[in-house]
Amino acid sequence: MKRRNFLLVLLLSVFLYLALVFRLFYLQIFKGEYYKDLAKRNYIRRRVVYAQRGDILDRNGVKLAYDIPEYALFLDPQLIEEKSTLEETLKNLDELFGIKLSYEFLQSKKRSVEPILLRKLEGQEELDKFYNNSYRLPGVFINMLPKRFYPFGEECAHLLGYVGYPTQEHMEKYKERISFQSLVGRQGLERVFDEELLGWVGTEELIVNAVGKIIGTYKETAPKKGNSLVLTIDSRIQKIAFEVFKASGHKAGAIIVLKADTGEVLALMSYPSYDPNLIYDKWEDYQKDPMNPLFNRALNAFYPPGSVIKVGLAIGLLQEGVSPKEGVFCRGKFSLGNRDFYCWLRSGHGWENMRTAIRDSCDVYFYSFCYNRLGPRKMEAILRNLSFGESVPFELPNARGVVPNPEWKRKVKKEPWYGGDTINMSIGQGYLKATLLQQCLMVMGIANDGVIYKPFLVKEIRDPEGRVVWRNKKSVYKVIKAPLEHFALVKEAMRDVVRSGTGVMANSPIAEIAGKTGTAQVASISARRKNLPYKLRDHAWFVCFAPYRNPLFVVGVLVEHGGSGGSVAAPIARKVIERIYIEGIHKE
Repeated sequence: MKRRNFLLVLLLSVFLYLALVFRLFYLQIFKGEYYKDLAKRNYIRRRVVYAQRGDILDRNGVKLAYDIPEYALFLDPQLIEEKSTLEETLKNLDELFGIKLSYEFLQSKKRSVEPILLRKLEGQEELDKFYNNSYRLPGVFINMLPKRFYPFGEECAHLLGYVGYPTQEHMEKYKERISFQSLVGRQGLERVFDEELLGWVGTEELIVNAVGKIIGTYKETAPKKGNSLVLTIDSRIQKIAFEVFKASGHKAGAIIVLKADTGEVLALMSYPSYDPNLIYDKWEDYQKDPMNPLFNRALNAFYPPGSVIKVGLAIGLLQEGVSPKEGVFCRGKFSLGNRDFYCWLRSGHGWENMRTAIRDSCDVYFYSFCYNRLGPRKMEAILRNLSFGESVPFELPNARGVVPNPEWKRKVKKEPWYGGDTINMSIGQGYLKATLLQQCLMVMGIANDGVIYKPFLVKEIRDPEGRVVWRNKKSVYKVIKAPLEHFALVKEAMRDVVRSGTGVMANSPIAEIAGKTGTAQVASISARRKNLPYKLRDHAWFVCFAPYRNPLFVVGVLVEHGGSGGSVAAPIARKVIERIYIEGIHKE
């Protein structure tokens, strides 16, 4: 009995083995070509799923930059191996979308692991055209690409910057995070915070048939959106600053608005500007524009600071023991050796003490006291303590400017330091150069009785779920060590500037403004001639704080080749502050 069962099992095993061998022989020999062709018609297509960059928002949650979808046609490189199918696909691509590709060109791409970008699609009509004719385009598929959108266009361009496609350096740096059609930061905050804003691409391995139709998913990895930035910028104030400057009719300049008690940047604009949405379409136009709209004048333009510097030097003079009651009689010029240095008011101001000299911007007062009581080295020390002559620690690159001294002149100009250099430096002329940001920080220090806060643009970083992963906080950048009465006197003088001095065009019935005008001479003839060529006109400055008794805002205005600071820059600052008050933003 046992022997019979054993033989039965053995015969059954032999039968099953022979049946398996016959089936394998049948599939490989008789049906081999059929299944080979079927396998070629159903294959795995690897598709990159692009990640969204993180959003950039203002302090109130208004989006300043975010991704929108864009659709494009791609060709699967596996199709290149099938010459007859490829030729038919190329013919249909030309007929339907006007895409002309040679077979020879595609042969050079046959080793590519990435799908070949054919063309971006424009509008729903082209999407419909593809889906209605997809059966005629085997190996061609649509993929969604990220496209960066900047809803405020020119208004925030120099803050945000723009994005572009990655270079080989980017591909090596970010490795698995990006693909060839990802967007990386090229300028502004987009570039500085690129690693935070970048997401992680995902992948889909799809099973498709001979006509490119997806019939299943083999494997997939979801993309991950990048972190978002929340800025200190108030888009309403940014818009106000841009509109006010543009309406002024001046060709070039910049405005910065700081929160006086924290250092937060509420607005930072440079004019003329560019549209980051059209940066590559208009790249050549922007590059050829003589006004250089790509240049950030708020941070990187440095010019003689003009008479704005006098408020900082006044603090230094008080620290050196100069009494507010001491003064000079301004006859319109100051003589040094056999050379005369003129006041901007050739007829002279008469008797001037420190307060009236700031109000009237009397050059002779500062010529006399800075030359006799300070000299170049003490002026240098005062100015460096007010943030001049160094790149300010800030999220965006900014120029150092120049604070000259005898060693600097000997090294750079190959000349000795003359008494006239000290005279010119005392009124913010000569070799002294400053940026608008530096001027604003000096005035912030005076408004805050000696405390200069580190300026900052980024308030928070949030992950894709909205959780705060990093938060900025105010920090002290510099401290001007001087008695409170010194700051009180200079602030009173700055209020006088607006009420009855050189800055009366900044006087407002809405807000109490205190500030200082500056007119930076470009050429020796610029102060004495009218109708000068644009490039020879003076630069106009006005830097102020408001309200006078409890400073909330520091506002700085630079107008390139604008002329007088009092008649050109001061009214721009006034209009910006008045609109902030009219719209009730100051109450927030």
